[in-house]
Amino acid sequence: MKLTVTIPSQERLLEAALFIPPYDAKELAPAILFEGSMTGATLKLTEHLAEELSHEGFVCLVLDHSFYSEDETSALCWESPGKRVADIKAALKFLKQHAITDADCVVGVGVSVGAEYLARAIRETDVCKGFVMVQGAHDDAQNFIGEVDIPSTILNEKDLSATADEISIWARSLINKPQSLHRPYGSADWRASHR
Repeated sequence: MKLTVTIPSQERLLEAALFIPPYDAKELAPAILFEGSMTGATLKLTEHLAEELSHEGFVCLVLDHSFYSEDETSALCWESPGKRVADIKAALKFLKQHAITDADCVVGVGVSVGAEYLARAIRETDVCKGFVMVQGAHDDAQNFIGEVDIPSTILNEKDLSATADEISIWARSLINKPQSLHRPYGSADWRASHR
């Protein structure tokens, strides 16, 4: 289910798309924050990934930053890196405090230059337990992998369904949650293969 929520950040209210999975009310769900490109051009991509991953049992949040518009073809006035990082930190706090989110199982996914902003926010907060960078042919996400002190991985943007599957498998092995929230916990050791 997709909901529109508002998140307070820097004396403003930001809109975000929150994708709620079908879940067992007795269990808390792992969560993913998606951070897209500088112009917001990856909004459709991040929303598609978020929707797919919500069907896998993740609470997913896609933030619409300040100074972005719903019309992705319109020119943007400017982008403030500091304000954008503050918005990401506010979104992470929102996810951590959400009623159905397992606060110990939050993963950040940065798409394109969103990986850089998310890396900066991760360095300034302890909310994320893992960091996934999704890069296209001309991105340089690998430059940010060494900037965070949490488990990280880089995925190449190929097929959206394959990318969603890779994010789900990596995140679940990291947080040791099974594919279905109704199965016992898994035992994959992410340290050996993802650090």
